[in-house]
Amino acid sequence: MQPSAAGSTDKVGWGLLITVPVCVVLAVVFLLTGLKTSGKPVAAKALDPSWYTPRTARGELLKNKSMVGRCFLCHAYWVGPPDPNVVRPRFAHATIRLDHGANNRCYNCHHIYDRSNYTADDGSRIMPSNVVKLCARCHGLKYRDWLNGTHGVRRGKWNARTVFERQTFACTQCHDPHAPRFKFKNFAPPPVWPAKFVRRKAETFEH
Repeated sequence: MQPSAAGSTDKVGWGLLITVPVCVVLAVVFLLTGLKTSGKPVAAKALDPSWYTPRTARGELLKNKSMVGRCFLCHAYWVGPPDPNVVRPRFAHATIRLDHGANNRCYNCHHIYDRSNYTADDGSRIMPSNVVKLCARCHGLKYRDWLNGTHGVRRGKWNARTVFERQTFACTQCHDPHAPRFKFKNFAPPPVWPAKFVRRKAETFEH
């Protein structure tokens, strides 16, 4: 048996008559609740310059760099070619703290006859400007992530069309190569929310 059109209209009318006042009451309750303030307003914390410094995590001065100038100034005249089988104390580099895992030999990275450059797997030279190739010898996965933009620091345009529109930092600009454990920067603290918005206890879900 089909319901009459008049009966359907009456049901819709009663539904609107009940729904509209309920919605108005709820809107008023939510509005009044949102306007209430609990205690004194929370003042925003002053910005600390260390939160937004453009420097990398290692810093712009590379304070751990103990020697100035070019390596060949000493190694070409005063210090002869070393014996790779003899371990000598680092008397001239005493400020360097070597903590690079099992990599505890200088000539694994530094070219044994040309200290101004690094060494590749085949014994050829790697220039300091291309230091990422040196790090890629052991850290291939990190190097791949660095190439894809998911590791390291970049500045400039997101969708850069030329190399001049983006600045990409090399490994040693964030990591100390002798002790590469990452030293985090000081990040800004999380925002302070009014107490009424802070959840006091964990939500529980009943099954």
